[in-house]
Amino acid sequence: MLKHRDVQQCYYVPGKIDFVVVVTTRDLAEYEAFTRDAFVNNGNVRSFTAYVVMDPVKVGTALTL
Repeated sequence: MLKHRDVQQCYYVPGKIDFVVVVTTRDLAEYEAFTRDAFVNNGNVRSFTAYVVMDPVKVGTALTL
């Protein structure tokens, strides 16, 4: 994920899935190209599920200390 410019965030997580990847693209064609390169043509990836954000409810990365 480090080499992909469309990847905004990538988290290794425990449980049923292994990684959560946050990706931003300009359009669906660019997203399809990303998934083809990062997941479909990657021999290390068995499967993936995509979720598309329709409307962000709350977005932020600031930490309150």
